[in-house]
Amino acid sequence: MQSIRVIVPNRPGLLAELTECLANAQASISQIVVETHGSGALVRIEVDEGDRALATLTGAGYDAVTDGVLLARIEDRPGALARLSRQLADAHLNIRSMHHVLREEGYALVAISTDDNERARGVLGETAL
Repeated sequence: MQSIRVIVPNRPGLLAELTECLANAQASISQIVVETHGSGALVRIEVDEGDRALATLTGAGYDAVTDGVLLARIEDRPGALARLSRQLADAHLNIRSMHHVLREEGYALVAISTDDNERARGVLGETAL
Protein backbone atom coordinates (compact mmCIF):
# COMPACT_ATOMS: atom_id res chain seq x y z
CA MET A 1 0.00 0.00 0.00
CA GLN A 2 1.17 3.51 -0.75
CA SER A 3 0.33 6.74 0.99
CA ILE A 4 0.17 9.79 -1.25
CA ARG A 5 0.16 13.33 0.12
CA VAL A 6 -1.06 16.19 -2.01
CA ILE A 7 -0.61 19.82 -0.92
CA VAL A 8 -2.96 22.17 -2.73
CA PRO A 9 -4.79 25.47 -2.37
CA ASN A 10 -8.14 24.89 -0.68
CA ARG A 11 -11.03 25.63 -3.02
CA PRO A 12 -14.46 24.29 -3.98
CA GLY A 13 -14.28 21.24 -6.24
CA LEU A 14 -10.76 20.25 -5.26
CA LEU A 15 -11.67 16.85 -3.84
CA ALA A 16 -13.91 16.08 -6.82
CA GLU A 17 -11.03 16.85 -9.21
CA LEU A 18 -8.52 14.73 -7.29
CA THR A 19 -10.81 11.71 -6.96
CA GLU A 20 -11.92 11.94 -10.62
CA CYS A 21 -8.27 12.05 -11.65
CA LEU A 22 -7.58 8.85 -9.69
CA ALA A 23 -10.76 7.18 -10.98
CA ASN A 24 -9.69 7.87 -14.57
CA ALA A 25 -6.37 6.15 -13.77
CA GLN A 26 -8.25 3.14 -12.32
CA ALA A 27 -6.62 3.74 -8.92
CA SER A 28 -8.66 2.36 -6.05
CA ILE A 29 -8.72 4.54 -2.93
CA SER A 30 -8.52 2.58 0.33
CA GLN A 31 -8.68 5.66 2.52
CA ILE A 32 -8.69 9.42 2.09
CA VAL A 33 -8.24 12.21 4.64
CA VAL A 34 -8.55 15.90 3.85
CA GLU A 35 -7.30 18.59 6.22
CA THR A 36 -7.59 22.29 5.50
CA HIS A 37 -5.28 24.89 6.97
CA GLY A 38 -6.28 28.42 6.09
CA SER A 39 -6.06 28.74 2.33
CA GLY A 40 -4.24 25.41 1.89
CA ALA A 41 -5.22 21.76 2.08
CA LEU A 42 -3.41 18.50 2.73
CA VAL A 43 -4.97 15.41 1.16
CA ARG A 44 -3.72 11.97 2.24
CA ILE A 45 -4.76 9.09 0.03
CA GLU A 46 -4.05 5.38 0.58
CA VAL A 47 -3.95 3.35 -2.64
CA ASP A 48 -2.61 -0.01 -3.79
CA GLU A 49 -1.64 1.40 -7.19
CA GLY A 50 0.75 3.99 -5.72
CA ASP A 51 3.08 4.46 -8.67
CA ARG A 52 0.25 4.82 -11.18
CA ALA A 53 -1.73 7.13 -8.88
CA LEU A 54 1.31 9.32 -8.17
CA ALA A 55 2.19 9.57 -11.88
CA THR A 56 -1.41 10.51 -12.68
CA LEU A 57 -1.58 13.22 -10.02
CA THR A 58 1.81 14.75 -10.81
CA GLY A 59 1.03 14.55 -14.54
CA ALA A 60 -2.13 16.56 -13.84
CA GLY A 61 0.00 19.25 -12.16
CA TYR A 62 -0.58 18.38 -8.49
CA ASP A 63 2.25 18.66 -5.94
CA ALA A 64 2.14 15.04 -4.74
CA VAL A 65 4.60 12.76 -2.95
CA THR A 66 4.32 9.11 -2.01
CA ASP A 67 5.48 7.10 0.94
CA GLY A 68 5.26 3.38 1.60
CA VAL A 69 3.27 2.35 4.63
CA LEU A 70 3.10 -0.79 6.68
CA LEU A 71 -0.01 -2.02 8.39
CA ALA A 72 -0.06 -3.06 12.04
CA ARG A 73 -2.85 -4.98 13.75
CA ILE A 74 -3.10 -4.03 17.41
CA GLU A 75 -5.55 -4.65 20.22
CA ASP A 76 -8.34 -2.09 20.33
CA ARG A 77 -7.82 -0.86 23.89
CA PRO A 78 -6.38 2.14 25.69
CA GLY A 79 -2.59 2.35 25.49
CA ALA A 80 -2.16 0.16 22.39
CA LEU A 81 -1.02 3.04 20.17
CA ALA A 82 1.28 4.26 22.93
CA ARG A 83 2.94 0.84 23.15
CA LEU A 84 3.34 0.63 19.37
CA SER A 85 4.80 4.14 19.24
CA ARG A 86 7.17 3.34 22.10
CA GLN A 87 8.43 0.20 20.34
CA LEU A 88 9.34 2.26 17.29
CA ALA A 89 10.85 5.09 19.36
CA ASP A 90 12.99 2.67 21.37
CA ALA A 91 14.31 1.29 18.06
CA HIS A 92 15.20 4.88 17.04
CA LEU A 93 12.70 4.83 14.18
CA ASN A 94 11.07 8.10 13.21
CA ILE A 95 7.32 7.90 12.55
CA ARG A 96 6.50 10.04 9.51
CA SER A 97 2.78 9.39 9.64
CA MET A 98 0.33 7.16 11.45
CA HIS A 99 -3.37 6.87 11.08
CA HIS A 100 -6.11 4.59 12.18
CA VAL A 101 -7.61 2.64 9.28
CA LEU A 102 -10.13 0.22 10.80
CA ARG A 103 -11.61 -1.05 14.06
CA GLU A 104 -13.30 -4.43 14.34
CA GLU A 105 -13.72 -7.36 16.69
CA GLY A 106 -11.37 -6.07 19.39
CA TYR A 107 -8.56 -5.09 17.03
CA ALA A 108 -7.48 -1.95 15.19
CA LEU A 109 -5.59 -1.63 11.94
CA VAL A 110 -3.06 1.22 11.81
CA ALA A 111 -1.15 2.47 8.74
CA ILE A 112 2.37 3.64 9.63
CA SER A 113 5.12 5.27 7.63
CA THR A 114 8.59 5.43 9.18
CA ASP A 115 12.05 6.42 8.05
CA ASP A 116 12.79 2.67 7.60
CA ASN A 117 9.67 0.56 7.09
CA GLU A 118 11.56 -2.70 6.66
CA ARG A 119 13.29 -2.31 10.01
CA ALA A 120 10.00 -1.18 11.58
CA ARG A 121 8.36 -4.37 10.29
CA GLY A 122 11.03 -6.39 12.08
CA VAL A 123 10.64 -4.40 15.30
CA LEU A 124 6.86 -4.86 15.29
CA GLY A 125 7.11 -8.58 14.54
CA GLU A 126 3.76 -10.37 14.28
CA THR A 127 1.91 -7.08 14.78
CA ALA A 128 3.00 -5.93 11.29
CA LEU A 129 0.99 -7.25 8.38
